Amino acid sequence: MARELTVAARQRFIERLEQLPVQARRLLCVIARQAYQGTLRSKAPGRATMPEIHEACGLDVDELLGMLALLKDSHFVSVEGSYPFEELTLKGESVGDQGIWETLLTRCDSNGTPPETAVVNMQFEPWFNS
Repeated sequence: MARELTVAARQRFIERLEQLPVQARRLLCVIARQAYQGTLRSKAPGRATMPEIHEACGLDVDELLGMLALLKDSHFVSVEGSYPFEELTLKGESVGDQGIWETLLTRCDSNGTPPETAVVNMQFEPWFNS
């Protein structure tokens, strides 16, 4: 079983998220879902493609690219490849063999709660208890 996220790592993650606008946090949820639960199986686990992100996020291309630039600059995602084959990888603290995003999605799924409750609304207590 994966070890728990340390209090310091959790706090760093939350503090970084707090610096992002709500729309960027929503986009992170879309990216996390597509990276770990998306239907496209030809990609590596933990990765999302630009076409699936664009289709799922509801943003126009300029808005999407602007939010992605912010997320890259804030070290929440990395982008590899060139148009139209870019792949996004979420960055975050490691929790054992899982990344924080995969852990968050797993805990939200087990509670029947959307990840937006934690990430967008900044309500982490039920998922990252001390």
